[in-house]
Amino acid sequence: MKIFVKDLKDGDFITDEVFSVEEVQMHKTRAQNPYYRLVLQDRTGEVSAKIWQDDFPNCHIKNLESGDVVKVDAQIQSYNDQLQMILKKLDKTEDYDISDLVQSTDKDLEKMYSQLLAVINDVKSKDLKNLLKDIFGDEVFVKKYKRAPAAEKVHHDFVGGLLEHTLEMLDMSEPLLKSYPEADKDLVVAGIILHDIGKLEELALKKTAIIRTTKGRLIGHLVLGIDLTRDHLPKEFPDELWMKLEHIIISHQGELENGSPIKPATIEAAIVHFVDHASSQIRQFQKAIKLGEGRDPGFSEWQKWIGTQVYLD
Repeated sequence: MKIFVKDLKDGDFITDEVFSVEEVQMHKTRAQNPYYRLVLQDRTGEVSAKIWQDDFPNCHIKNLESGDVVKVDAQIQSYNDQLQMILKKLDKTEDYDISDLVQSTDKDLEKMYSQLLAVINDVKSKDLKNLLKDIFGDEVFVKKYKRAPAAEKVHHDFVGGLLEHTLEMLDMSEPLLKSYPEADKDLVVAGIILHDIGKLEELALKKTAIIRTTKGRLIGHLVLGIDLTRDHLPKEFPDELWMKLEHIIISHQGELENGSPIKPATIEAAIVHFVDHASSQIRQFQKAIKLGEGRDPGFSEWQKWIGTQVYLD
C-alpha cells in the first residue's frame, strides 16, 4: 500500500515508494561538494528531497526529468520546520498507478461542467451567450477544458482545476454583483469564464507533471486567451463589448508584476480580478490545511506563495 506525501512523518524510513518528479537540480554545498535537490510529488502534495554525494552510486538520476516516475528508499527528516527526504536509493519505474500520482479534483467533473453550462444558459446578452456557446460547442475543446489545470503550481494545479476555479469565482462574484448593480453581470460572468481560457494552450500534462508549453512560455495565457476568444467571435459582435471583454482578460491579474500589462479600469474587470485573487489565495490556505491533516496542532510549513505559515488548530 502506497505511503502518500501527506502521511510522511519525521523519522520514518520508506522503502520502494513511488513518486513523480517535479524538479531535479544539481547544487553544491559550501564545501563545493555536489548534491542533488529534487521535488517529488503524488496526488496529495509535494516534498523536497536531497541526494548527498555518498548516495550517488545507488541513485540512477541520469536523464531524469520532470514527469518521470521514480521508486525510492529514503529517510524522512525535519529541516527548518519542513519535512524532506534524504534519498538513499532511486530508480526510474514504469510500475505505478497514475491515479496515485496525478492530482485531480475531488469533485464530479460532469456535474461541475453541467453547472457551468447552466450559467452560460442564464446569460441575458445575446452576443455574449452566442460567443460562449460557440466556444463550448467544440467537443475537442470541451474534452480538454474539463481536465485542464488552472496553474502549473500554486492553486488549482490539478486535473479539473480550471473548471473548479471558474465555478468558485462565479460563486464569489454573486454577492458583489448584488452589492454593485452598476456592474454588467453578463460581462462579469463571461469574463470569469474566459479569463484563464488561454491556460489550455499555456499548460499541458507531460507524463505525470503539469508543464508550461513553449507557447505558454513565449506568449502566455493572456494573449493566448484573447486569440482563442477572438477566433470564436460571432459576426456583428459589438466592438465596444469586445473591447471591454478583452480588457477583463488582459487585466485580470491586476498588476504588472503579476503578469497583466494593465490594471483593471472597469468595475467588471475589478470584480473579475478580485474574485480571481481571492480564489487563488484562499485555495493555498486550504492546501496547507489539508496537507496538515493528522499532524499535531500548530503552524504549517512555510507557504512560499502566500508568504506565511498557516495556523492549524
